[in-house]
Amino acid sequence: MTSPPAATNHRPIVLTGYGDIAGRLAQRLADRDIVAIARHAPKRPAEHRGHWHGLALDLDHQARPIEADAPGAIWVYLAPPVREGQTDQRVKRWLSGGTPAPAGIVYLSTTGVYGDRHGDWIDESAKAIPSHDRGRRRLDAERQFHTMATDSGIPLTVLRVTGIYSCDRLPLEKIRHGAPVPISTEAPWSNRIHAEDLADILYRLIERIEAQRPITGTFNVSDNQPSPVSLVYRQIAAHFGLPQPPEAPLATVLAQASPMAREFLSESRRIDASAIQKALEWQPRYPTLAAALIDCSPSEY
Repeated sequence: MTSPPAATNHRPIVLTGYGDIAGRLAQRLADRDIVAIARHAPKRPAEHRGHWHGLALDLDHQARPIEADAPGAIWVYLAPPVREGQTDQRVKRWLSGGTPAPAGIVYLSTTGVYGDRHGDWIDESAKAIPSHDRGRRRLDAERQFHTMATDSGIPLTVLRVTGIYSCDRLPLEKIRHGAPVPISTEAPWSNRIHAEDLADILYRLIERIEAQRPITGTFNVSDNQPSPVSLVYRQIAAHFGLPQPPEAPLATVLAQASPMAREFLSESRRIDASAIQKALEWQPRYPTLAAALIDCSPSEY
């Protein structure tokens, strides 16, 4: 079997929690050396030309692999915490076992760390006051990475990400099944970022680390176009030619929602993500939900 050509950049990129977003990022890193980590070993993308090392790792029981500690590695940590508790034991285990020395770290957190702000605009200066354990676990992970990065002098970027969407990550089944949405006067604000735009941001952050000009700090990630969640569902239904979702009092919707959906619907805030756009001199390719829906063919979903 012929080996793939050697990568043009030998600084390994460690993608921990290899899923949809990491896969989109890997497409942009086709000539890089990549260590891809997930519960099941990720397969090399067809277009990838650099060195590829797909590792199966159980973050709940296994320590950080030696491949992640390659000299000059860049960590992009995308793995979620466990579903219970207020601390992220996965990050704790990842950071234990020796002193790591990556060239830079990017950690994907959530704007859920801000808690419910009753529809107010929130930027990075706002204090993190999580309303639920989901946000508390993420805030704990942020603090663990901050402590390690500060103690070791490693550049760290924390991205507090809003709801990630794409054509294949829309609530179409809920709409088809007639799930109710909150009445307009009670609907919480929804914030979102397209999966491709998030992958673009990650790629630019990696480029800056490679150029030894890292963007450090904590940044919100959103398209800066929040809208009431009911309007989001109505826009999607209209685009796909589906019946408009029925409206109900927020209390009724919460009573019928899954535990995770109930958490999202019980928090309302409008996220200001202009700081990351300015820092990277970047604008989203999908600045609005309407712009993204143009690429979603109703016949394919």
